[in-house]
Amino acid sequence: MNPLSLQRINEQSPYRVVLTDLGDYLFSTTKGVVYSVSFREEFELGGCMSYQFSLTNVNDQHAAYDSQIRPTVVAIIDEFFAQNLDVLLYLCDTSDGREANRNRLFIRWFERSADPSRFTIRTASTTVEGQGFYAAIIVENRNPKLQAITDDFDATAEALTNKPE
Repeated sequence: MNPLSLQRINEQSPYRVVLTDLGDYLFSTTKGVVYSVSFREEFELGGCMSYQFSLTNVNDQHAAYDSQIRPTVVAIIDEFFAQNLDVLLYLCDTSDGREANRNRLFIRWFERSADPSRFTIRTASTTVEGQGFYAAIIVENRNPKLQAITDDFDATAEALTNKPE
């Protein structure tokens, strides 16, 4: 993954974003909630590397609605795509049973902020032993492997969805 420009992120972000020694992007809200955004290399989809996007409440503090979080996260994602033609992979955290809500929120954030002519989003969900699993990929339309990536994701999602419990 190519490095992201903190200067460009901070020009767009309402919250100041810093880079940690581990390569994560950190910001703190006015209420003192600290968030970390990370991109971890995962696997190839359609011949293109995917990076798992993660948004973590670092200090595990209750996070009331904050209208500045979405534009901060979107500024980081925007810079990811400005520097990379890779696939952004989103897997919902299932640790507390709120994965469906997280999935809806993330997709809504992105769809409200992104130019639909610029990105392709694919989503998938399945249930395993009563637990919901949600995934999404976001690919910039200028990616020359777009069709192979979406075909690969759709085939993988279909195989997981139709897998017997």
